Amino acid sequence: MSLIRHLSFFLLYAAAAVAAAYALPQSAPELLLSPGLLWGAVVLLVGLMLHQMLATRSALRLAEADRTEVARALRDQSRELLRLRDEADAIRESMRDRQQDNGVSTVVAEVKLLQTLIERLYSSRGGAAGEGLAEPPALDGAASTNASAMGVSAPAPRAPAPVRRDFDERKILASVENALRDNRVELWVQPVVSLPQRKRRFFECYTRIPAGDGAMVLPEQYVGVAERSGMITAIDNILLFRCIQIVRKLYDRNMSAGFFCNISPRSLQDREFFKQFIALLAEHSAIASSIVFEFPQAAIERHDPELERDLEKLAALGFRFSVDQVTDFEFDAIELARRNFRYVKVDANRLIPPPLGVAEQDPEMVKRKLDVAGIDLIVEKVETDAMLVELLDIGIDYGQGYLFGEPRLSRLDF
Repeated sequence: MSLIRHLSFFLLYAAAAVAAAYALPQSAPELLLSPGLLWGAVVLLVGLMLHQMLATRSALRLAEADRTEVARALRDQSRELLRLRDEADAIRESMRDRQQDNGVSTVVAEVKLLQTLIERLYSSRGGAAGEGLAEPPALDGAASTNASAMGVSAPAPRAPAPVRRDFDERKILASVENALRDNRVELWVQPVVSLPQRKRRFFECYTRIPAGDGAMVLPEQYVGVAERSGMITAIDNILLFRCIQIVRKLYDRNMSAGFFCNISPRSLQDREFFKQFIALLAEHSAIASSIVFEFPQAAIERHDPELERDLEKLAALGFRFSVDQVTDFEFDAIELARRNFRYVKVDANRLIPPPLGVAEQDPEMVKRKLDVAGIDLIVEKVETDAMLVELLDIGIDYGQGYLFGEPRLSRLDF
């Protein structure tokens, strides 16, 4: 009941009480004033009681209406909660199915991309090598099974395979072709350690080619041959695919490790493939912080506009870059940092003075220039403790070389 209604009722019975108190003595003079006031008080009291009864009944009706409304709201909320629970269950089930589908579709996409690359490779060669294949290799059946586990089959540790030093260019070319055909290009990793703690922080990825007799053909043997024959892009990108799959599996297992993946100048010039590869990396941007793409200094200093745009796309996805094969120390470190280069790799011999090295530049000056730009210095090919002592005086950030660990076939439990 509103305040106005309460006030109206009160004025009504108050007026009735006043009328009773003054009208009765006038209509009946024989009555004294006191009995008139008594009758007015009785009327006022009765009015108050009736007012209270009406107010109580009104309050009870409102309370019952509120209770009914609350009960209805609770029923509606219960039904909504049940509906949301059913929707959440359906979404979780859909996400599980989608994750499984995405895992399969990602492998399929990578295999298709690799097959496209190799088909282009063999169609461009046209069988001119003589020792090559008559047709492009298929990546189905057993080969697709191998491709679905690219790079991380968790093989058991094995002793380093002997290196074939007696192969001429023709035999090396045949080994490369056979390895591509049978999907036997192996991924090897070498640790990169922080100094002076010698704690493993990264791994550099390498490809090695089985020679077919238990021996290996090393990159320094086949890279030149593969570049001249047009196969280096296929080898580079097998390396990149497998590196992505290693990082993805470590990411799924809540393990962390960084990997350096080299990209050759010839691969950078393959615009069509590089465009496809950027699209593939966009699907794996969650693991961008674990992969560092490494480019030769000569390649990044050409200032190719198309390459610059591609690197900007990769940087926007969160991928970082490194410079290796440094021969000119007059590089612009600030500009490199702006382009998302976070590491520079230098051969240890170029920083160590004679007789241990052939330092051509003040190593402390190089380190200061990189520190100002926020770029870490990685010294590679550190082979002896004597070399390490010389390098520690410079305050280098990371070291790589046989002193800290030789390359090994990739495994998950690094």
